[in-house]
Amino acid sequence: MSTPAPLFGRLVPLRTKDEVRASLETHSVYVVEVPAKFANVVKDVVQAAIPDFKTSEISHLRRVVQFKYLPPHLQKTFYPPARLPRVRYFLLCPTRHMQQADLISLIRKCPPFDGKTAPPRVLHVTVPALAPISAEQAAQWSDQYWPISYKNTNPYGPHPSLVQRNQDELQPEAGNWLALARVAGQQISEQCLGEKIGVVVVDRTKNTPEIIAVAGDCRWRSFTGTAEPPTGTGNVMAHAVHRAIAMVAKKRLRVSGTDPAYLDRSLFCDSPLTEVEKTYYEKDNINSSGYLCVDLDIYLTNEPCVMCSMAILHSRFRRCIFGKRMPHTGGMTSDGVGDSSSTGTGLKNGLFWRPSELNWKFLAWEFKEDGKAAEAETGFKETLHA
Repeated sequence: MSTPAPLFGRLVPLRTKDEVRASLETHSVYVVEVPAKFANVVKDVVQAAIPDFKTSEISHLRRVVQFKYLPPHLQKTFYPPARLPRVRYFLLCPTRHMQQADLISLIRKCPPFDGKTAPPRVLHVTVPALAPISAEQAAQWSDQYWPISYKNTNPYGPHPSLVQRNQDELQPEAGNWLALARVAGQQISEQCLGEKIGVVVVDRTKNTPEIIAVAGDCRWRSFTGTAEPPTGTGNVMAHAVHRAIAMVAKKRLRVSGTDPAYLDRSLFCDSPLTEVEKTYYEKDNINSSGYLCVDLDIYLTNEPCVMCSMAILHSRFRRCIFGKRMPHTGGMTSDGVGDSSSTGTGLKNGLFWRPSELNWKFLAWEFKEDGKAAEAETGFKETLHA
């Protein structure tokens, strides 16, 4: 079989649900103008008055800031600075913990506001509620909200350096595997057995990457092997992802010496049906040991549906790369289509990285295809389950 022309584009890492939440959630905090030498006094008094307030809530924010380090919009708000020696802008606490009038009364008990001086100047500032996930995001927020303290970690997902290292490894060949996946979908569609959806499973743990399985969608193939119209019952277990995983399992069993007759009892329509599927299924290029799809990468023409996303997770894939987003059915993405705000469309399940709820996690990317070639591949219904 001839090698298909590669697709050209770039990998865009998916954001986790918590990363999306961290980028969207803000709250209001109190900031007071105070001389530097009295900042700790004010802090201790306020802290004692609201014992429910934990400083960890604002540990990602700079507590004491000079006027010149405030973002431009706050410099305009706070100008002119108070006529106090070495004035600083001290971030006290989120506004939900105390009424402003009560806060001012409390600060009036602290020097230098406990005499006949002017009352403290207390302002409201909107800040990110959660810590940044990268140095770039910290810099952006420092200019947009308030000076941020970045601790070189990502509490809400994979560390940016881990993502970048894997992306650099995958980027040169991603277009090759996705082009092959597209061929698998096209060949199965020509037999009227399924949608133009394809999957390629790759093993990159070897010196030379090995294609382990290629599968097209087969949802319109009945259990008796005949094609059914899209209005028929079809086979919900014959999505391309399920077929590819089942082919991996069968190859492991075959290599281990399992009776070939036993391998044809699956309901996943996991026997190869097209030229491209047969080419790679017949190769014994996988170890008999190992849990199903551990250390393997999966490439898909389309974002997998929730069912297939969970199948990928439970099969322990190492990494997932897909082409077209499926906004109404996809289970991988956490943000809205073409929109970083909470109003974007999509299920926003982010199933690839939810370690507190699910027993596996992996890295995932969307492949943004270049130019007009990408526009030509938009003939899928957005409600289609890939």
